[in-house]
Amino acid sequence: MKTELIHSYSSTSLSGLSKSVSQVSLNACAGNNNINGKYSTSEAGLVESKPESPGCTQIFKEWSKNTFRKKILYKKIPILQWLPEYNFKKSISDIIAGLTVGLTILPQALAYATIGGLPAQYGLYSGFIGCFVYIFFGSTKAINIGPTASMAIITLSYSAGKPPEYTVILTFLTGLITLCMGILQLGFIVNFISTPVMSGFTSAVAITIISTQIKSLLGLSFNANGIVDVVEGLTTTVQNTRLYDSILSLICITSLIFLQHIQRIFKCTKECSPFLDKILWLISTSRSAIVVIVCTLIFAFWSKPVPVGVVGDIVAGLPAFKVPEFEFSANSTTSGEMITYTFSKIIKDCSSALVVLPILAIMEHITIAKAVAGMSRVDATQEMLTIGLSNLIGSFCSSMPVTGSFSRTMVNHSSGAQSPMGGLVTGVLVILALQFLTPYFFYIPKAALASVIVCAVIFTIDFSIIRPMWRSKRMDIIPWAVTFLMSLLVGLEYGILAGFLISLLFLLYYAARPGVRVNRGETSTGIEFILVDLDRSLTFPSVEYTNYVVLKSGTNWAKNRLPVVIDCQHIQFADYTAAQGMKDMFTIFNTKNQELVLWRVKPSVLRIINGVMESTGTPFKHCSNERELETILEARRSDLEKDNKDIKITFTLEGDDEDSTSHISLGSENEYQL
Repeated sequence: MKTELIHSYSSTSLSGLSKSVSQVSLNACAGNNNINGKYSTSEAGLVESKPESPGCTQIFKEWSKNTFRKKILYKKIPILQWLPEYNFKKSISDIIAGLTVGLTILPQALAYATIGGLPAQYGLYSGFIGCFVYIFFGSTKAINIGPTASMAIITLSYSAGKPPEYTVILTFLTGLITLCMGILQLGFIVNFISTPVMSGFTSAVAITIISTQIKSLLGLSFNANGIVDVVEGLTTTVQNTRLYDSILSLICITSLIFLQHIQRIFKCTKECSPFLDKILWLISTSRSAIVVIVCTLIFAFWSKPVPVGVVGDIVAGLPAFKVPEFEFSANSTTSGEMITYTFSKIIKDCSSALVVLPILAIMEHITIAKAVAGMSRVDATQEMLTIGLSNLIGSFCSSMPVTGSFSRTMVNHSSGAQSPMGGLVTGVLVILALQFLTPYFFYIPKAALASVIVCAVIFTIDFSIIRPMWRSKRMDIIPWAVTFLMSLLVGLEYGILAGFLISLLFLLYYAARPGVRVNRGETSTGIEFILVDLDRSLTFPSVEYTNYVVLKSGTNWAKNRLPVVIDCQHIQFADYTAAQGMKDMFTIFNTKNQELVLWRVKPSVLRIINGVMESTGTPFKHCSNERELETILEARRSDLEKDNKDIKITFTLEGDDEDSTSHISLGSENEYQL
């Protein structure tokens, strides 16, 4: 069998560090005595020559050549790839999808702004920049970037009682950090958040959001940022429940659920009239806008005063495109005192937000991207860059933190979007609403917006995962429960951080406790030995445990006399600490005069171990196949038999005859007397 290396996948960031300085690459060119400007060949052999220091122009040319290649540009700016193939048919599909998403985002943006404790117009400010950015840099065709319920409730946990400028700074920091993570290709960090942690966090977020909307559903007024505050507020103000708000909430929730399943209810229309089925689908996807518009019209013509709570005045017009204010003063909404906020003070007060908000944005966005990509690969790094740019540029338009929206992305996907160009229609629709429709938003009932929020998030509560986890691996219930309870009772930011740390602890525990199997072996010639089989690579967390198991095997099962063989077949990687641990093991076994052999060790691993052994002068034995192993064990047995033949044993029999003594001499100085 003959094989040829095609490609080797390794860590891009660490591959350069693994190369030895002494490695020399020679380009075999006839008559070329200068090789890469570093070495030249002569009759005396390889002679180092002084390299010419490249100038700034040459460095810039090399950088430009590597950066602005067609393949790289297509990857970093995907619009260059799909725009030349864009046609009229695709544009019609994108216009329909964009309008449908636009009808969805308008009521959602207003509602999510209230979740984040912001004036309603800030939700609209957050609804168009992400649409435009994703057209140029998005790697999928259906994702819609904008305000989401989870990002809004997390933002509220940091900005409660603070002015809107505070939230804008959080948006700027979220964008900056996410963009840096994308440039450094740190998207793999999200992979350390396990599915149980994500499920527990998502369920807690949904319950928290629903609890914060209870006061709007019932027409109550009290300060509440979490489920504990809501329970306390309900117990003191439940007697002030407003009848009209409660009835309107019940009607809106019932209507939203009915419209969501209207296609399924009238499924016969799919065969009888496909056109009518399309109308029902449009009604179903635009249900939030329909309910909000109908309620707004009813109470706009209602005799004054209106019997339900309404949104009220919304600032009309587009936000000014300006650099976020990094120092500002505002009255506290709780104490009424004038407080000055500086950039350093915001970072100090919200240090955990610098981790929580970017990770949550990336986690939510990548999950949605994978859901709509199907079998296609999602470029996580590119999506991170897109989220970072959307938040960074959005902060110049007074946006709240944004990420991919699951509900609007599903609407866009089911609407038949063919490219990200549908975001242009959605973004323009939001801009037109800001410019011309804000006066008509005055009579939007708060109960209607709260109903939209409740129906959007209630189906994300996921308790069905508990049963499969109990049946498959019960340990995974621990991170789910800790994340869920801490997010619900202590705070969402603490819950996601706790889940992230638990996921890391589980990984570290598995790395520090490799699976070890101890077997009793026998060669074809009858030599017994103890075989220790390790199931994973050797790294510094597992060194102490591995040494303990091997030494225990040599004492308990090998009885300090049988050879111990370590099967290294599954050890694909080892570090310096592991090699140092190997050296300590061989030192102990050599002191006991007990055989220790490394079997089926990989050349790359052997090179690391050999480097430590040679530097300390520690002898060790290794082999790559069964024949070599049997040869080593046979040689060991021969040495032991040879040593036994050189032993002198003297038996002294004491009896009646004082001189009756027998000697058996085997030529050794050792003497044993009975």
